[in-house]
Amino acid sequence: MQPDETSWNRFYASLKQKTAIDLHLYKPDQMRRRIVSMMESKGIPTLDRFWTLLGSSEAELRWFLDKMAINVTELFRNPEKWDDMRLRVLPELLKVNRSLKIWSAGCSLGAEAHTLAILLDQHFPGNHSILGTDIDISALEQAQRGEFGANEMRGVSAELRAKYFREVDGVWKANAQLSKYLRFRRGDLLADRFDGNFDLIMCRNVVIYFTDPAKDDLYKKFFAALRPGGMLFVGSTERIFDYRNMGYEQPWPFFYQKPSSGEKQQQWRNAS
Repeated sequence: MQPDETSWNRFYASLKQKTAIDLHLYKPDQMRRRIVSMMESKGIPTLDRFWTLLGSSEAELRWFLDKMAINVTELFRNPEKWDDMRLRVLPELLKVNRSLKIWSAGCSLGAEAHTLAILLDQHFPGNHSILGTDIDISALEQAQRGEFGANEMRGVSAELRAKYFREVDGVWKANAQLSKYLRFRRGDLLADRFDGNFDLIMCRNVVIYFTDPAKDDLYKKFFAALRPGGMLFVGSTERIFDYRNMGYEQPWPFFYQKPSSGEKQQQWRNAS
């Protein structure tokens, strides 16, 4: 029997009190299907009993949070967009700052952060910094280790594998040439306050799980976290339809830019 709305609200409230994660901000059908599947895997028939398990065991709670996260990723996913990054976006950003401050938001296993580190080291070496944040501690630990399996590495050429990774028992580990650019920490996109003055924010294939109001709030927070002229890079199914009213320009598909001057921002708002 499916839980009723009262049970869901009670479960959501308990989880938010314990972890500060508000599941009301996620699309309910996807989240609820996943939770029911986890209950069934444990042989637990009710949400109240499921919360009794999660609330009494840090190990079980961490298992739950890890299962709630979705970590399907690979290096150089959508290669044509990484071509745009190399040929258009990074040269544009480097006109202003020679040392880029970059954030991979919802970084999962760190594939996109490592992809960008490769592009920077190959074509624009310098004192750049890439911060990766995610809500999933297990994913962050793997990202910090810089370890990837065959599926995550299938888009990486033999030349780049040889230069930036070493393979041990089927696991590819990034070397210090990449890790010098990278750092990772836990972060909740829907609850945390953000750092600022980023040249580039990457948030790809993350907001598809959020409600529309949560998406809009997040894009506005990203706008505030960018420096003037900075860019937001989103996933191939995550166009921002109301980007002009949020203040963004769109120089290329899936890249949204904070204008370089307040006057230009106002022109965009007046034109919308």
